[in-house]
Amino acid sequence: METKILLKDEVLWKRIQNFSLDASDADFPFSKKLAKEENWTLDFTRKAIEEYKKFIYLCCTLPKGASPSKIVDKVWHMHLIYTQNYWEDFCPNILKRKLHHHPSKGSFSEKKKHQDWYNDTLHHYKEIFQQDAPKEIWTDQIIKKDKLAFWTKRLRFLTLISLLFLVYSCSGSFFGGVMLTVLFILGFFIFMSFISWIFGGNIHKEQDKNISSNNSDGGSGCSGGSSCGGGGGCGGGCGGCGGCGG
Repeated sequence: METKILLKDEVLWKRIQNFSLDASDADFPFSKKLAKEENWTLDFTRKAIEEYKKFIYLCCTLPKGASPSKIVDKVWHMHLIYTQNYWEDFCPNILKRKLHHHPSKGSFSEKKKHQDWYNDTLHHYKEIFQQDAPKEIWTDQIIKKDKLAFWTKRLRFLTLISLLFLVYSCSGSFFGGVMLTVLFILGFFIFMSFISWIFGGNIHKEQDKNISSNNSDGGSGCSGGSSCGGGGGCGGGCGGCGGCGG
């Protein structure tokens, strides 16, 4: 079903929608390469590309541009690698402007600024596309952080129970057996928490990497073209674009 949207620039949206990132003569097209690089299914990759196009539209129509989710940012980065497609076709022929992705200084204030900007992007997304941004594409950071908190809370509870059994374990063999069982269970949950901590750490490292090398600074995130203004910049999390105007 076609998305009902409140268009500011219908012609631009149709151009973006009709643009294919997969070259017709490519043996290993963009979407398959992206799916392989990120270990995504082809269906999820298709959805991510659709959301990337919506993000690009927001970049070009909102006064201060837009801030992508981590997943949308990955699509953008892959597209930037296809330099000829991005700079010689997509920007001049589809967007009719240059859309740059700048690094960020990564300070605390920039992180806060980015989070506010990201929330603002989600607000405008719902306003323009008449639906909430799909969680599997736009709220990946929140979901993954919650997994770590889930295991941490349960580890604390099991640690308390184990200490109570430890006190009584010396009073008889029954309690000793129970203690061994509890320790086994505790060890399992510690292992799972450790795995969760590793994945959580990798997530934060990747976000920090995006902050230091992939995002725009406090100035304009979309620059280099006469149609791009010096609107708000990216800060903090993923890359973004400043206001490009219509």
